[in-house]
Formats: sequence, structure tokens, C-alpha cells
Amino acid sequence: MHMVIALPRLDGDDPDSSLSEATAKVGERLRRRHDGWAAPPIPVLPAHVDLERVLEQAGGFDTGPVVGVEETELEPLTIDFTQQLHLLILGDGECGKTATLRALCGELRRTMTPAQCQLFIVDPRRSLLGVVEAQSGRLGGYLASVDAIAEAMPRLLELLRRRLPPSDVTSNQLRNRSWWRGPEIYVVIDDYDFLGGAGGNPLTPLLEMLPYSRDVGFHLVVARRASGAARAMFEPVLAGLRDAGCATLLMSGSPEEGLTVGMVRPSLLPPGRGVLVTRRGDSQTIQVGWTPTP
Repeated sequence: MHMVIALPRLDGDDPDSSLSEATAKVGERLRRRHDGWAAPPIPVLPAHVDLERVLEQAGGFDTGPVVGVEETELEPLTIDFTQQLHLLILGDGECGKTATLRALCGELRRTMTPAQCQLFIVDPRRSLLGVVEAQSGRLGGYLASVDAIAEAMPRLLELLRRRLPPSDVTSNQLRNRSWWRGPEIYVVIDDYDFLGGAGGNPLTPLLEMLPYSRDVGFHLVVARRASGAARAMFEPVLAGLRDAGCATLLMSGSPEEGLTVGMVRPSLLPPGRGVLVTRRGDSQTIQVGWTPTP
């Protein structure tokens, strides 16, 4: 409803030119009347948070993988992969994309057992080396080259195909997803823009399983630079990812890039800062929790 708010002015004058001075006098008068009382400062999102400290303050926060702190209530923020099946991270150099993947991998390792989670890490620049140890039982594969990806794809696809619902599956099994047992599969990809080339994208076979992600327990987490992303979103894998309803973390990038995620455009942000846009279009600013390199 439309409304009119009265100006906090007590001197009886009308000109707008003296409004700032009059408002300052009101503030001083109220401070004298109320023994120096002042409104508490508004807490703001810090420029740096340690993920370990966030977890300590939250008492473990075992409801899901924590990635940082959200701006509205300054509370820990989790990524619920039962609702947001996939995650796309966009940002230019030194914005914190790899740090976000590192935090997310560490949290999946912390909150899920090997029977619940298997990670396949695609890491062309080896920035995530050692984030998930082979002996933890959660590492399905560490793929640092196009040849390694191409070699692993048939094995991964066969694993996911075996989870497709058979012809005799019951409605109750479909509802509970109980016709197969095994860990959720997370394919975590850093520097996605390094993978395309004349030889084609080695991850293209994953397109086959994107429409069935919820049924087969498949999650794709992709990080790429924001520069050129508006054009790259028409590339088959990224287009399929968005069509499948991924959440997007939009980190620092040029406003001139022409990229829009929901109602959000890129902007220049401090390292670790980003706007998380859910599949429904809701958005919130977050600060990703920092974790040290292994």
C-alpha cells in the first residue's frame, strides 16, 4: 500500500537544503535525552571467514555440507543436494571458485560416509589434489587429463545406467528410490573451460544421465570462469546442466559480460563472495568459508 513517511524534523522549517543539518540536530537531541543510547551497528558479511570457525560456532551443523555464511542472518549456509541436484560456479580468476570446491569436497567427506558418497574429481590444473584421499573410501576417481576422463567415462556411465529403473519397478519403489542401493555420485569439475577443444568435450557422455539425476543419485558440480560464460552456456553440457535445474553460485565477474543468472548479473566482488541463485530463482549473497590447501 502507498504511504507517506514523515520527515524527522523538529525545527519547523521546510527547505530541503537544510534537511541534513536538521536531521543531525534531531539525532543529537535524542542522544542527550536518552543518555547517549544509539542503535546497535548493523552486522555485515565479513570479507573472510574460516569454514572451521563457522562449523565451531554452529556446533557441527550436521544437516548438510556447509559452504560458508549467508548475508541475511549471518548464519551457516548449506547446499541441500536433495533439492539442488547440481551446482554451477561461475567467476573470474582469483575469485574463489577452487576454494569453494575444496570446501564442498571437504564437507561431503565430513557429513557422508563412503557408503553414502563417492566423488569423481576432474581437475586439469591439479588444484584439488589431496582434497579427498584415496584411503578415505570416498574417492571414485581423480581425473587430471582428457585421457583419464575418457577412460573413466564408460565405467561411470555403466554404474549409473545400472541404477535406471527396470520395467518391473513398483510405484512405491519409484517414490522411495529403493530399487537400487549405493552411494550418491558427485562429479566435481574444476576449470571446466580447460576441457573443450578440437577433440571435443570428454564429459559429453554425461548428458545421457542428466535427465535421470534424481533417480540414479547423480550430482554434477562444475566451476568455470565467468568470462565468456554467456556464450558457453549454449555448450551442450552446460546447457543440459541448466535445463536439469542446477543452482548457480555467481562470483566476481565483469558486469559487461552479458551473463544473467535468474535476475542476477555479474559484479566485481571480493574473493570468496558470491550470489547463490537456486533453481527457483531465489538468490542470496554468501561468503564462502576458507579451507587451507592440503
